[in-house]
This record gives sequence, C-alpha cells and structure tokens, in this order.
Amino acid sequence: MRYLFLLILIFPFVGTEAQQNSPLRIGVEYGSYKMAGEIDDRWEFRLAKTPYTSQEDETGSEHVNGEGEVDYAGLKSEFSVWGNRLTFASGIRYTCVNQRISSTWDTPLYLYHPSSRGVELFRVHGMNESLGYVGVPLEADILLWGRLSNWQTYVKAGMQAGVKIHGKTSLDFVSREMEKYGDEIIAAAGKAPSDFFLNTYCGLGLRLILNNGIRLSIEILFPPNLLTKDNFSLLTSKTYGGGQLSVSFPVNLFSTK
Repeated sequence: MRYLFLLILIFPFVGTEAQQNSPLRIGVEYGSYKMAGEIDDRWEFRLAKTPYTSQEDETGSEHVNGEGEVDYAGLKSEFSVWGNRLTFASGIRYTCVNQRISSTWDTPLYLYHPSSRGVELFRVHGMNESLGYVGVPLEADILLWGRLSNWQTYVKAGMQAGVKIHGKTSLDFVSREMEKYGDEIIAAAGKAPSDFFLNTYCGLGLRLILNNGIRLSIEILFPPNLLTKDNFSLLTSKTYGGGQLSVSFPVNLFSTK
C-alpha cells in the first residue's frame, strides 16, 4: 500500500495528458510473493513429547510449519504497439527462493533418518533451503483503461524459464555436534532441486506515466503456475500472490540533440 500512496503523492506534479515518447523503453523491476505447502514426503518428523500434548499430537508432519518467500529483481526492455495499448517485455531476472521448516509448537523436532545402521533420530530446530535462479521472462500487458491519460490500468501475462545457479539445503541441529551428519542426511533423501524451471504468471497493474515518459508501475501478482517438477526439496510447490514494482525509461530520454 505504501507504494500506491507514493504514486498518488506524485499525481499533483504531472499533467493529465501523457506525452508521446519512444515505444522502446528500458527498465528495472523488483517483486516478491509468499510460499507455503505440504512437507515433502521424503522428510519424516516427530514432535517431541511435552506435558501439554496428547500422544496423538506427537506424530506426523502436520505439526510442522512449511513456509517461504520468493524475491526477484531484473532488467528488462519494453516495446509498445497498437497505439501503446499493448506492450511486450523481456529481459533477465534473478530469483531467490527461501524455504523453512519448523515446529508449530516452537519446540525441537525429531527427524527420522533411515540408514544402514537402522532408523536414527536427530533433534532439530528445523530445515532451511536457499536457491538462486537466473531466468528470462517473456511478458505482454494490455491496457484496460487510460490510453490517453497519465494513469493507466492493465492486465499482464507472462512466462519465465530459468536455470539454478546456486543452492543450499541445511539442517538446524539442536546440538552442534550433530552438524557433521547434515550432508549425509540430505544426500540420503535424494532428489535435489531441479536445475531448470518454467512457470507462467499473470497480474493486474496500475501505471503512472510522467511527462518525460518515465513509467512507474505497481502490480498485484496472482500465484504463479510451475510447469516443471521437483523445483524444491522441502515443500510441495504451492505459492500465494504477491506484488511487483517497476520503473521504465524511454530510450529517447537518453538521446542527445
């Protein structure tokens, strides 16, 4: 909401007619959305027994929280056609995914780990996973209202393909002496996160065009649809909506006369 408030504050300082500028623009963007989902079935947790829980409350991963967030930033180019009603965009985007598993009771968990020595139990506070991707988005947005105004609303749809450039999955042991077993436990679970991802997404946006042609945009993003499998190793692929901010500049703004 604070970004929308900033756009409204700028309104008195701009005209009511949008200036004609180059249909080609370059811009920057930042976006974020939340994640949740069921714990992947490769992980089996038990809640430590307390005086306040019944036996039924001590078993099953239903007592484990799974959550995370996705943040991304990118550079893009935009090209408008059909009297600026339709805009195509593409560029390069870095996406960072962070996921966490923890107890709903804020107490340590027992992680069951089958091994050649039998089933072993490890006390952990939770698990963490951090992944980084570089992707190429392809987007198109079409105006709903405001073609001749500085204020515009639009609907956007896009697709993004990317590759993983870094990733780390770790266990947060209660005892630091157990950290030496972390890599072994994670490797035994198998199925590391995929090195490639493909998703589609859409959203609604509000755009303010300044008199020099600079565009300020804020968007509401609907949950993206992941087309690839095994994207994460902690949670199933379930996301919520989010938001995006972007600024784009007409290329003729930088031209010299």
